[in-house]
Amino acid sequence: MSEFKDAVESSRVAKQKVTFGSDYLRITDEHQTVIRVLDNKPEIRWSHWIPPNHHAFPSSNAGKGISIVCPGWDACPICEWNKAQKAKDKDTKDLLRARKIYTFNVLDRTPVVNCASCSAEYYEIKGTGFPTSCACGENLPTESQPRNKIQILQKGIRLIDQLIAFEDEPDLGEITGYDIKIDTRGKGGEAMSTCIPKQKSKLDLKKVLGEGWEDKKYNVAQVMSPLDTEKISKILGGEGYYNVVGDKTVGDKGS
Repeated sequence: MSEFKDAVESSRVAKQKVTFGSDYLRITDEHQTVIRVLDNKPEIRWSHWIPPNHHAFPSSNAGKGISIVCPGWDACPICEWNKAQKAKDKDTKDLLRARKIYTFNVLDRTPVVNCASCSAEYYEIKGTGFPTSCACGENLPTESQPRNKIQILQKGIRLIDQLIAFEDEPDLGEITGYDIKIDTRGKGGEAMSTCIPKQKSKLDLKKVLGEGWEDKKYNVAQVMSPLDTEKISKILGGEGYYNVVGDKTVGDKGS
């Protein structure tokens, strides 16, 4: 069993202690996404999702809603709110439960065309194909190339289960050994992603990303480190996430 699969399986029995930016992989129903997993195992954390305008914290993250990594049962304002809800009604369903999220580095191999003039990047839109001209007026190449950019992939167990199932296939093995296509249908909470493995193939990451490519990966343990109680309370109270903590992905590549 690989380290990646072992980490996921071990997390199933672990007891609960209780941003979507350019650094995060974009998974959308507008186009298929292709990845190559780069990490031997994921970072696994418990996280609470607070929807926009939720009555418990209606102004969280300046009204945008947010996912908060749980710092632990005794230090988490969201867990405290859940406990108060259960104290009022032990059968209540009105809770902001935590779920496990899995975070790891991937190489975004999604085909794109790039503008030679302004470096704008375009995906192939389902049912439409690649655009032929850039917003700047320049004609775009007719042939696409893999995007080949290191990104953070952060998902729940539904997608992760699909990934680790590939490792049981004799022709595939460890998921770092082949590209995986992700096809998504629907948006938001209705979105469903299907992972499709491509043929096993060797990828020279030094050639694709350059010397010292491993130092270009994100330190996902730092990215997913819980905030302290004071900062979480500020975000839940209405302050914007980046106003409180800055960008945790800045300067966090490498160990």
